[in-house]
Amino acid sequence: MNFENKARLTQEIKTMSRCFPQFKLFEGDGSYSFAPRGTSFWGGRIQTNFGTEYSLAVVYPPNYPHGEIKAFVVELMNEATPHKYYDGHLCLYSNDHGGGGEGVGRETTAATITAWAAAWLNAWEVYKRSGTWPGRQ
Repeated sequence: MNFENKARLTQEIKTMSRCFPQFKLFEGDGSYSFAPRGTSFWGGRIQTNFGTEYSLAVVYPPNYPHGEIKAFVVELMNEATPHKYYDGHLCLYSNDHGGGGEGVGRETTAATITAWAAAWLNAWEVYKRSGTWPGRQ
Protein backbone atom coordinates (compact mmCIF):
# COMPACT_ATOMS: atom_id res chain seq x y z
CA MET A 1 0.00 0.00 0.00
CA ASN A 2 1.18 3.51 -0.71
CA PHE A 3 0.69 4.82 2.86
CA GLU A 4 3.74 6.20 4.61
CA ASN A 5 1.70 7.31 7.62
CA LYS A 6 0.43 4.09 9.24
CA ALA A 7 -1.62 5.98 11.86
CA ARG A 8 -3.50 7.74 9.05
CA LEU A 9 -4.10 4.42 7.29
CA THR A 10 -5.51 2.94 10.51
CA GLN A 11 -7.86 5.91 10.88
CA GLU A 12 -8.98 5.66 7.24
CA ILE A 13 -9.75 1.94 7.68
CA LYS A 14 -11.74 2.58 10.87
CA THR A 15 -13.75 5.39 9.29
CA MET A 16 -14.52 3.55 6.06
CA SER A 17 -15.44 0.38 7.98
CA ARG A 18 -17.90 2.35 10.09
CA CYS A 19 -19.38 4.55 7.34
CA PHE A 20 -19.17 2.25 4.30
CA PRO A 21 -18.74 -1.35 5.50
CA GLN A 22 -19.48 -2.69 2.00
CA PHE A 23 -16.17 -1.21 0.77
CA LYS A 24 -12.85 -3.02 0.90
CA LEU A 25 -9.31 -1.64 0.62
CA PHE A 26 -7.34 -2.87 -2.41
CA GLU A 27 -3.94 -2.36 -3.94
CA GLY A 28 -3.91 -1.66 -7.66
CA ASP A 29 -2.22 -4.32 -9.77
CA GLY A 30 -2.40 -2.43 -13.05
CA SER A 31 -5.58 -4.12 -14.27
CA TYR A 32 -7.70 -0.98 -13.74
CA SER A 33 -6.91 2.28 -15.53
CA PHE A 34 -7.88 4.26 -12.44
CA ALA A 35 -5.53 2.38 -10.08
CA PRO A 36 -1.97 1.85 -11.30
CA ARG A 37 0.16 -0.84 -9.68
CA GLY A 38 0.73 -0.11 -5.99
CA THR A 39 -2.07 2.45 -5.72
CA SER A 40 -4.36 2.05 -2.72
CA PHE A 41 -8.10 2.30 -3.35
CA TRP A 42 -11.44 1.44 -1.82
CA GLY A 43 -13.87 -0.54 -3.94
CA GLY A 44 -17.52 -1.22 -3.28
CA ARG A 45 -21.09 -0.77 -4.42
CA ILE A 46 -23.31 2.26 -3.83
CA GLN A 47 -27.09 2.26 -4.26
CA THR A 48 -28.81 5.50 -5.27
CA ASN A 49 -32.14 6.78 -4.02
CA PHE A 50 -33.57 5.46 -7.29
CA GLY A 51 -32.42 1.93 -6.41
CA THR A 52 -29.65 1.60 -9.00
CA GLU A 53 -26.35 0.11 -7.83
CA TYR A 54 -22.98 1.29 -9.10
CA SER A 55 -19.42 0.09 -8.54
CA LEU A 56 -17.32 2.85 -7.04
CA ALA A 57 -13.55 3.10 -6.69
CA VAL A 58 -12.10 5.74 -4.36
CA VAL A 59 -8.41 6.10 -5.19
CA TYR A 60 -5.70 7.64 -3.03
CA PRO A 61 -3.00 9.73 -4.70
CA PRO A 62 0.54 8.33 -4.42
CA ASN A 63 1.49 11.12 -2.01
CA TYR A 64 -1.55 10.85 0.31
CA PRO A 65 -2.53 12.71 2.47
CA HIS A 66 -1.40 15.34 -0.04
CA GLY A 67 -3.09 15.54 -3.38
CA GLU A 68 -6.59 14.64 -4.46
CA ILE A 69 -8.50 11.47 -3.64
CA LYS A 70 -10.44 10.60 -6.80
CA ALA A 71 -13.70 8.70 -7.23
CA PHE A 72 -14.50 6.63 -10.31
CA VAL A 73 -17.81 4.97 -11.21
CA VAL A 74 -16.80 1.81 -13.04
CA GLU A 75 -20.02 1.58 -15.11
CA LEU A 76 -19.60 5.19 -16.30
CA MET A 77 -15.88 5.15 -17.09
CA ASN A 78 -16.43 5.19 -20.85
CA GLU A 79 -19.67 7.14 -20.88
CA ALA A 80 -19.76 10.87 -21.56
CA THR A 81 -21.37 12.55 -18.56
CA PRO A 82 -21.41 16.06 -17.17
CA HIS A 83 -19.26 16.76 -14.13
CA LYS A 84 -16.62 14.15 -14.92
CA TYR A 85 -12.97 14.66 -15.89
CA TYR A 86 -11.12 13.33 -18.94
CA ASP A 87 -9.65 10.39 -16.99
CA GLY A 88 -13.09 9.39 -15.72
CA HIS A 89 -12.94 10.70 -12.15
CA LEU A 90 -15.95 12.56 -10.84
CA CYS A 91 -16.08 16.32 -10.41
CA LEU A 92 -17.23 16.40 -6.80
CA TYR A 93 -16.41 19.99 -5.88
CA SER A 94 -15.79 23.23 -7.68
CA ASN A 95 -12.30 24.52 -8.32
CA ASP A 96 -12.98 26.61 -11.38
CA HIS A 97 -16.45 28.06 -11.00
CA GLY A 98 -16.40 29.73 -7.63
CA GLY A 99 -15.58 26.84 -5.31
CA GLY A 100 -12.58 26.72 -3.08
CA GLY A 101 -11.19 23.32 -4.04
CA GLU A 102 -12.77 21.72 -0.98
CA GLY A 103 -11.75 18.19 -1.97
CA VAL A 104 -8.02 18.72 -1.84
CA GLY A 105 -6.31 18.86 1.50
CA ARG A 106 -4.81 16.83 4.29
CA GLU A 107 -8.14 16.59 6.10
CA THR A 108 -10.04 14.99 3.21
CA THR A 109 -10.78 11.30 3.72
CA ALA A 110 -11.98 8.42 1.58
CA ALA A 111 -15.24 8.43 3.55
CA THR A 112 -15.85 12.08 2.60
CA ILE A 113 -15.18 11.40 -1.07
CA THR A 114 -17.38 8.27 -0.99
CA ALA A 115 -20.28 10.28 0.46
CA TRP A 116 -19.80 13.01 -2.15
CA ALA A 117 -19.70 10.37 -4.89
CA ALA A 118 -23.01 8.96 -3.62
CA ALA A 119 -24.52 12.45 -3.91
CA TRP A 120 -23.01 12.77 -7.40
CA LEU A 121 -24.65 9.48 -8.44
CA ASN A 122 -28.03 10.72 -7.26
CA ALA A 123 -27.50 13.93 -9.27
CA TRP A 124 -26.52 11.78 -12.28
CA GLU A 125 -29.79 9.84 -12.01
CA VAL A 126 -31.80 13.09 -11.82
CA TYR A 127 -29.91 14.34 -14.88
CA LYS A 128 -30.66 11.14 -16.82
CA ARG A 129 -34.38 11.57 -16.12
CA SER A 130 -34.72 15.35 -16.53
CA GLY A 131 -31.85 16.43 -18.78
CA THR A 132 -30.77 19.02 -16.18
CA TRP A 133 -28.06 18.60 -13.57
CA PRO A 134 -29.59 19.53 -10.20
CA GLY A 135 -28.29 22.40 -8.10
CA ARG A 136 -26.55 25.62 -9.02
CA GLN A 137 -25.52 25.85 -12.65
